[in-house]
Amino acid sequence: MSHEESVVFEIDSNDYNNGDDDDDDGGGAGAPRLYLKTPDGERTSRPTQDEEEEVVGAELTAASAGNITCKECTLVLRELCEQSSKTSQHGRLLQASLAEYLRKKPGDDAQLEEEMQRLLHKYEKCMNTLTELKQQIAADSEAAQQQEDELRLLSQDSVEKVEDEWQELLALKQHTAVMALTQRLGKQAAQAKVESALVAEQLRQDELVKLRLQHIKLKIKIEGLEAELREREEDRRDPLQLQFQQLQAMRLEQRKLFEKQSEESSKLQTKIVSGLELLSNIKEKLFWDQMEVQCKREQLAEVEATVARKRDLLTRTKQAWNRLQKDNLRLKECRGLLGNRVLLQDFEKTVDASDHLEEEMENLKSWKAEITLKFLH
Repeated sequence: MSHEESVVFEIDSNDYNNGDDDDDDGGGAGAPRLYLKTPDGERTSRPTQDEEEEVVGAELTAASAGNITCKECTLVLRELCEQSSKTSQHGRLLQASLAEYLRKKPGDDAQLEEEMQRLLHKYEKCMNTLTELKQQIAADSEAAQQQEDELRLLSQDSVEKVEDEWQELLALKQHTAVMALTQRLGKQAAQAKVESALVAEQLRQDELVKLRLQHIKLKIKIEGLEAELREREEDRRDPLQLQFQQLQAMRLEQRKLFEKQSEESSKLQTKIVSGLELLSNIKEKLFWDQMEVQCKREQLAEVEATVARKRDLLTRTKQAWNRLQKDNLRLKECRGLLGNRVLLQDFEKTVDASDHLEEEMENLKSWKAEITLKFLH
């Protein structure tokens, strides 16, 4: 249980001692009473009818000034009062349940403790809700009161301004009428007649203001009654008609959803058609590409066959060339100097040099013989 609120139980001692009789009778004059108290000592109860009427009257007075926000505040305040009443009633039911629970005989301690904890938790939750509603009502009442004061000040300023302008208008009327009637009736008679006419006009103006205020109040009352009548008509409406309207709304939503899905399906169908056309074009292009690849493959096979034949021919040609080269080397070895011009020229030079050396040697021999003969003689 919260620290901000406490529960005060008032139980008759005789009834508490005679718990068996109370259980059989189902409660009576000696039934326990449970009251809720706030930390300030005030009981949590709904506002009295006089207070509500005063608040509503103040709101209607503010609304009669012509501001719609005050009317909305009044409706919100009424709703909050109704919620507070429902919460108070629920709290009283919980209090009765707690009191009846406390009057019972002690049985299973664990089950009773669990039930007690559950009820206390529920009670604390309801008390917190009630406190929040009271705070909200107080805040709304304060805001409505502040707005009422502001509207009252504004209304007083407007009334004073209108009154000043009205007095100026009356003075202007009186001055103009007196100036116009002085020539025919005289100054005093003209002033008396003008004052009587202005007094009558002022009375008519006051009566007109009262009628306007009454008209505004009646208009506000009519609007409230019309709203209440509409709510009652909605409450009294046939369930079948409500179900029919709900079905119509669902059917309308389904129709909108179906139209949306139809549009989406048409868009998807258009996309599918364009995709199929693109796919057919791609397939056709792929077919021609495959045909071209097949032709290229056939050409490649022919080229490879030609290359294989030429490779075999080249191999045979190389083999024949090797054989011819071997035969040529063998023939070169067999022919000696034949066919080798360089060797022949060198051999010719060598032979010529040898012949020349032999001639010189013969000459030297003959010269030696001559010299020898000379020395001998």
